[in-house]
Amino acid sequence: MGFIWGRELSAERIAYLAQSRIPEIIACNVVLLTFATGGLLIRLFVRVRYLTGINLDDVVCVTSWVFTFILCFTAMLMTKYGFGKHIGTVSNFSDRAMFLKLDFVTMLAYVVALGTIKMSFCLLYLHIFPGHKFRIACWWLLAIVVAQTIAETLVVLFQCTPVHKAWDATGLVEGTCINSTAFYYANFGIKLASDLAIFLMPIPKVVGLRMSVGKRAGLVVMFGLGLLVCVTSIIRISYLNSFKVDHTWSMVNAMNWSCVEVAVAIFIACIPSFNTLIVFRFPGLQRLLGLPSNKSDRQSKSKTYGSSSRRVYNNMSNDEHDGLKLTPVTGQSHADVEPSFNCSQEHIIHVGMQETTNVKVNDKSV
Repeated sequence: MGFIWGRELSAERIAYLAQSRIPEIIACNVVLLTFATGGLLIRLFVRVRYLTGINLDDVVCVTSWVFTFILCFTAMLMTKYGFGKHIGTVSNFSDRAMFLKLDFVTMLAYVVALGTIKMSFCLLYLHIFPGHKFRIACWWLLAIVVAQTIAETLVVLFQCTPVHKAWDATGLVEGTCINSTAFYYANFGIKLASDLAIFLMPIPKVVGLRMSVGKRAGLVVMFGLGLLVCVTSIIRISYLNSFKVDHTWSMVNAMNWSCVEVAVAIFIACIPSFNTLIVFRFPGLQRLLGLPSNKSDRQSKSKTYGSSSRRVYNNMSNDEHDGLKLTPVTGQSHADVEPSFNCSQEHIIHVGMQETTNVKVNDKSV
C-alpha cells in the first residue's frame, strides 16, 4: 500500500489508509439478522402452532424481514467494493460504481423495510384492540405510513435525472441530483411523529386495563419498547451530516444504525409471541416470571392474536359442562341485556390483547 496512484505515501498516510471497519460492519449485520430472524421464526411458529395461523400483519412483517435481509446482506457485500475502508484505497472506478449501485439498493431496502414493519404494527393494533375511535385513528395512521413509504421510495428511485447518475463514479454523466441529506432531514420530523404515534397509541389502552399494577406495568413496557425505534432513528439521523468525500468510510455509522433501526423494529414486533411460547412450552419459566395463563387456552386455538377464545360471563364459562340453565316462566317476559361495568373484564392473555365486557341478563316477568 506504500504506492497508490503513482504517489509515494508517508508512514502516517499508510497507517491511515490501512484502517478498516469491515469487521464491525460484518459483526453488526450478522447479529442483527440473527435476532430479527429468530424473533420472526418464533412469531410464525406461535401463530401456526398455538394460535389461528398467519394473519395479514404477519405477512407484512415477513415482507419487512425480506427487505431487512436485503439491506443487511447488501451492506456486508459493499465491503468488497471499499465500504469500511478509506476511499483512497479504492482506485478502481468500476468498484466505486458498484459501491454506489449497492448503496442505491440499501436506500430502497431501508425505506421499504421500515415502512412495512410500521404497517405491521398498525395492522396488529387493528387486530387486537377494540374501540371505534381507536380503530379510525389506526386506519388514518396506516394510510399516512403507506403514503409516506410510497413517497420516499419514489424520491429514492428518482433522486437523480437520469436515474443512473446516482451510481456514476466518474462524474461524466450529465444531469442533476437532489440533496438527499437535506431530504432526509426534512422528512425526519414527519417520520418521528408517525413513529411516536404508532408506539404510544396502545399505552392508554393498556393503562386502562383492570388488572394488577405489575401486569399493567409489564404490558406498558412491552408495548413501549417500540420507542427504541425512535431512539435509533434519532441516532441514525445524527450521522447523516458526516458524509464527506471519503464516503466509503464516513457513512459506516449511518448504515449500521439504519440496519439497527429496522432489525430492532422487527424484533420488537415479535416480542409478544415470546410470552405465548413460554406459557405453552416452558410452564416452569412462566411461573418464575409470573406470566398470565389460562388453562383453557391449552385446549383450543385463539380466535384473536394471542387471546383466548373462551369467554366468561359473570364468572360463568360458556363451556358445555358449565352451561347456564334457565327455568321456564309463565306469562309475558322479556330479557334486558345491559353492560355490567362493575365486573367487566379487560385482559391480555399470552401475546395479544382482547378487551371483553361482561353482560348481565335480567329476566323480568310481567
